[in-house]
Amino acid sequence: MVLGLSELTGYLLDRQHVHPDAVVDGGLGMVDASSRHSNVIVRADPAVGLFIKQGRSDPVQPVTGWTGPGTTAHEAAVYALLDSLPRRHPSSGASVPVPRCLGFDADHGVLVLELFPDASDLLTHHARTRRFPVTLGTRLGAALADLHEHATGPARERPSEFPGHLPWALRLDRPGTAFYRQMSNAGIGLVRIVQSSPELRAALAELRAGWRTDAFIHHDLKLDNCVVLAAGTSGRHTRLALVDWELGNLGDACWDTGSIFSSYLHHWLISFPLTGSEQPDHYLDQARFPLGRMHNAMRAFWATYVRARGWDAETADAALIRSVRYAGARLLQTACERTKPLSRVSTVVVCLTQLAENVLARPEEAAEHLLGLSPREGSDE
Repeated sequence: MVLGLSELTGYLLDRQHVHPDAVVDGGLGMVDASSRHSNVIVRADPAVGLFIKQGRSDPVQPVTGWTGPGTTAHEAAVYALLDSLPRRHPSSGASVPVPRCLGFDADHGVLVLELFPDASDLLTHHARTRRFPVTLGTRLGAALADLHEHATGPARERPSEFPGHLPWALRLDRPGTAFYRQMSNAGIGLVRIVQSSPELRAALAELRAGWRTDAFIHHDLKLDNCVVLAAGTSGRHTRLALVDWELGNLGDACWDTGSIFSSYLHHWLISFPLTGSEQPDHYLDQARFPLGRMHNAMRAFWATYVRARGWDAETADAALIRSVRYAGARLLQTACERTKPLSRVSTVVVCLTQLAENVLARPEEAAEHLLGLSPREGSDE
């Protein structure tokens, strides 16, 4: 049962997450921010901000029909894991920059998280400033490498909580019955497009066969889940945190890095004025966010990540190509996610699918021409 706003007020008071004075003087504010879960932003005063997540039900993963990760209970377990890591950065607290988990109520499925003040997700930040700072790419690379390096061992010690799982996008050519119950007609149309492409089917089969369980990964990384924070008295946005950990699990580290590349490509593609029946090439010069403007941030992200992992050039080269191929699969997932409210496959979905196919078919060219990266990028050689 999901608590309504009036019930949630009493709930937070009972558990001392907010002070009674905030209710009496009218300083308590709540805003619905629901997505997959019932989410509420709570502000009690300038110093108190909470993000409340309530599970509507145990969510079924698209395509696979599996009900593991995605619950508030699972996300609470992820926060407990991350909180257990050594605090190597005294200035920021936890080793991996994440919100603090302030409480989890298993009976009600209520997760109470710290709400960062003066924060915006990286997608919104880039769109507002029209800038792609190298500093943020660097911080993102460092945070992700820190996660992959230091959370993996502790996660392996909790196999019942973190058994690992394959991203559902890698099975998009062979979905289970749960997929058809959940998805729109447009989603089913997208699956038919994928199934009709021998190249896409072969690429997904190869990625499934090559999937590794070599790191604890976020599993749903995108610019929306990277939060930029105001730091210092100047208020300049220089800190970065990772949020929305409901799918965190053991998996392939290159899925996370590829997801970041995919998110930049998605941001670029949707900045085209895609209308009418013109081919996407017609709009390349009209993108509001040209890829060239993103390249330095992507280079900084990758170079920092590679250095932090301590990889030699050969290892980095192989990981780059694997990451780019996973970026192609992640673009397919994004295309599928965009079909949910649609009755027919849209132009954007078609373009995302075509971009995904091109990236999967020619990952070396995609790395160089789309991402501005090439072999030896990030190495010291």
